[in-house]
Amino acid sequence: MAGSKPTAVHFSLVFFVMLTLIFMLLFYLGVQEQTATAAKLKVKEDEAASARTTIDNNLNDINALKTLLGYEGLEQVGAGGNDENSVVATAKKDLVTYGRDQVQPSPTSPVVVKTVQSMATALKATQEQSQQRNTSVQDVSARLQAEKTAMTNLIEQLRTTQETSEQQLQKLVTDQTEKIAEKDREIQKTRQELAAERVAREQISDELNRVRRSLSDEIALLEKAIETLRIDLNALENLSFDKPDGAIVRVDNVTRRVWINIGSKDYLRPQVTFSVYTQNNRGVGRGSEDIKAKVEVTKITNRNLAECRIIQEDFDRPIQAGDPVYSPLFEPGATEFFSFMGILDMDGDGKSDRELLHDIITNAGADVEIEIDDQGNRSPEGRKMSVKTKFLVVGDIPDPSKIPGTDERQEEIQKMFDEKIALERAALRQGIRIITFRDFLNYIGYENKERLFVAGGDRKYNLKAGSRSTGTDEVLGANRLSSGQTSQRFRSDRGNRGAATSTGQTSKKFGN
Repeated sequence: MAGSKPTAVHFSLVFFVMLTLIFMLLFYLGVQEQTATAAKLKVKEDEAASARTTIDNNLNDINALKTLLGYEGLEQVGAGGNDENSVVATAKKDLVTYGRDQVQPSPTSPVVVKTVQSMATALKATQEQSQQRNTSVQDVSARLQAEKTAMTNLIEQLRTTQETSEQQLQKLVTDQTEKIAEKDREIQKTRQELAAERVAREQISDELNRVRRSLSDEIALLEKAIETLRIDLNALENLSFDKPDGAIVRVDNVTRRVWINIGSKDYLRPQVTFSVYTQNNRGVGRGSEDIKAKVEVTKITNRNLAECRIIQEDFDRPIQAGDPVYSPLFEPGATEFFSFMGILDMDGDGKSDRELLHDIITNAGADVEIEIDDQGNRSPEGRKMSVKTKFLVVGDIPDPSKIPGTDERQEEIQKMFDEKIALERAALRQGIRIITFRDFLNYIGYENKERLFVAGGDRKYNLKAGSRSTGTDEVLGANRLSSGQTSQRFRSDRGNRGAATSTGQTSKKFGN
């Protein structure tokens, strides 16, 4: 019984057998897996060999295609289109460069076969044209040969004819030489007669020039006399054919506003100024004596009415309804033209205010035909004054003879003076009125708005000085002495006096 029990040897043997079986099983599994892996590897190697063969064939095809296209030196095929040095990019560039208008289907996407076919078609057409031209050249060569033959015959005929002509020419030259000698004798005789006639004509011309100079001197004297008479006549009569532009229809002395019967239908604009005349005036535009006030348009009320502010007024002759208003610049529906020369000083500072003057003229609807600036230059250059000029307005022009020779402005003043003489002469010949710039400003109703007195300045003080005048014909401010009279308001007996009543009469000196 004791011998049948398992011992350590038994356990070791069992363990060894089981371990052997496990190893054999693992070995068998490893062999199976290795066999499968080897089979897969063999398949992959076969596929790789086949792919390598395909790649080699493709590379050979690509190289053959490169050789065919002539791009053996280019490594990249350029299928992606990003490499400019690839076969594809270079081929496209060459197709566009050499194919030009034969690139097909378009220069942006050229195709070799279609481009080559298009080029072949064009080449065939060119060859046909060349064949036709060769045929034409052969025809022309044949005609040229015929022309050469005909020309050779013609030259031979001309040579024969030339010999005959030379003989005839020699005879003709001899005959003509004799005729020329006869004509020379006749010409010499005619020249002598012509010289005598020229002397006679020069004598007649000298006499005619003498008579012409005499008549020109007489005409100049007569023109000068006429100009002098016109100047004297204008000074005596001071004629003006202008009419008032409108009239005062209402006066508000509290707000110093007036209303005139001119409005939008007359194309009136704000800021246009007018001079106000007395109702019994001798005619507008004939001087400043009848001007009692100046007004400026502030508002166009309606078609026939405009509101104005009083910018200057003679308080001895207050504005009344019915007083005529006038400005030479304003003409409803028309443009008045003026010519200016001299220093056009509007504010008393001794300098021209041309920009302000132009603004006033333009706003009133008028225009300037000719203007002589302070340097004596005419604007526009070369323009002559025409009859459409209403007034020739003359500003201050210094006398050139009183300007020192060292004065830089002597030449400019002389130019201004020469232009003054020329324009005044033209104005007198064409019947154009000549007025001073100061009168022009009064006519248009302009009033300098600056009243500030600056001590030590060159500007004249424009406030009236002196006591009140004692008569209607006395210049206001001329007498600086007091009359000794005081206002009735300060009399001691003013409380005992009744209210003063008006007699209803006004001074006959000033009329209305």
